[in-house]
Order: sequence, then C-alpha cells, then structure tokens
Amino acid sequence: MTEPASIRLIKPPQVLLLLTAVLMFAWSATAEAGAAPAGFDADRPTVLITGSNRGIGLGLARHYAADGWNVIATARNPAKAKELQQLADSYPAFHIAALDVTDLDRIQQLADDLDAVTIDVLINNAGVLGDLEGQQFGSFDFEQFEWTMAVNVYGPMAMAEAFKDHVAASQQKKIVTLTSGLGSLTLMGRMQGMTYYRISKAGINMGMRAIRASLRAEGVVVALVAPGMVETQLLADSGYRGKALSPAESAAGMAEIIAGLTPDDDGTPTNVDGKTIPW
Repeated sequence: MTEPASIRLIKPPQVLLLLTAVLMFAWSATAEAGAAPAGFDADRPTVLITGSNRGIGLGLARHYAADGWNVIATARNPAKAKELQQLADSYPAFHIAALDVTDLDRIQQLADDLDAVTIDVLINNAGVLGDLEGQQFGSFDFEQFEWTMAVNVYGPMAMAEAFKDHVAASQQKKIVTLTSGLGSLTLMGRMQGMTYYRISKAGINMGMRAIRASLRAEGVVVALVAPGMVETQLLADSGYRGKALSPAESAAGMAEIIAGLTPDDDGTPTNVDGKTIPW
C-alpha cells in the first residue's frame, strides 16, 4: 500500500508523465477533444467515477452501465484494467479514461476533453488507505501523510472544481464523494491506528461541505455517502475480518441513495444503509 516517496501533488515522476502521454494518445483516437466519447447517448444520464479499476469503483461502474447510463470510468492505468475493458466491450456507452487524482494537470485536461459532456453524477471514489505502520503513533511518516491527503482530500476537491460546470449543466447536478464512519469523531474518537486515513475522511467531509455551500446557488447537490464495510483489498489491508458487503451490494445501495438526493438534503454523511453518520 506504500506509494513511492517521489510522487508529489503537482509534479508526478517522468515515467508517469510518459504513461499519461501514451494514454492521452489512446483517448484522442476515440474522441476529439471537447467531444462526447463515441457511443454516448445524449438522452441518457452520464456518470463519471474515479478509481474504477477495482473494488467499489468497479462495482459502481458495473451498476450504472447495467442501468443504462453513459459511464466514464477512470483508472490510473487503463491498460491493466481488464475488467473495465470487458465492460467497455459489453456496453457501447462505456468509456475508460486515464486519471490519477493527484495529477492536477491531467484532471484539467480530462475536463477539457469532456467539455461537451454534461455529467449528471460525479462520484469521487478513488482513495487510499496508506501504509498502516507509517501512520501509527510513534512512527509517523510525513510523506505518507502528504500522499494520503493528496489522494483522499485534495483529489476529490480538485475534481469538483474542474467538473463543476459539467455537473451544473446536467439534469441531475450531483457531486458525490465517498466518505467513511472512520472520519467520525463520535464513532472513532478512541480508536487507535489508521490515523492518516481517518484524518483524510474527516477532512473531505469538511471540504465537501464547503464546496456544497459554494455551489448551492447553481443548484448543484454535493453529498457524502459511505459504502459501508465492503469486500475490497483496502478493507483486507485494514485488518478487518468481520461481515462485509460485496462491491455489487454496496454499489446498488449507494446508487439508490444518490438517486434520491435533492437540493433540500442537509448534506450530512449518509451510510449505505441510509443511516446518518454522526460527525
């Protein structure tokens, strides 16, 4: 789970820049900059999901594709996202885009590439647990802290900022960020370990509340939804061994909550079972 120390929010390694350039060429072969991806239906709603190559993100991509949506599924390395490629082969309105949410230039480039696309629902799913030892009291690792905050906090905020006009121009106008009960002071105030992850979830809760206030006048709904305990690699790495939902079950539950969101909702974090998560 440890990301190389060389990764930085603004300047990714040269190898990552080269990879992004190659993937950007692949994008241009299927869609002109500013145009809707091939196969998209203007009469269907569109969802953009970050971190879609596995786990919850993949479950969400499958759910919305099967439900007839235009789907933009992002992954850091689409060439290795075999299950996403299978979905793209099965659904004409399914598009895969290269995206690392710590690469701010790439976020803006993707927003420019999708300039003609209205996005009904933006789902900020991409997230990391981080190295557990490096966020344990007594062995705090500052580079791990920077990376975890970059992915889990600034990444979703940067996505909301870059795609706000796409969302505001849509019918549904929803920005949804995945949160967790681990960000709750009420529930986890005495818990030890996973310090950076817990801070990041508390931080993104506040960040999205601020963005919600900024976008309220445009009718954009900004919501926080927790997927629950889900059978993913992240959950396995956390050491949890209790009962968990499948990615498909979690995706279906969250999609139901997202479908019911309105501007009148108070914006407090909601668990996949519909219960409010206390702050």
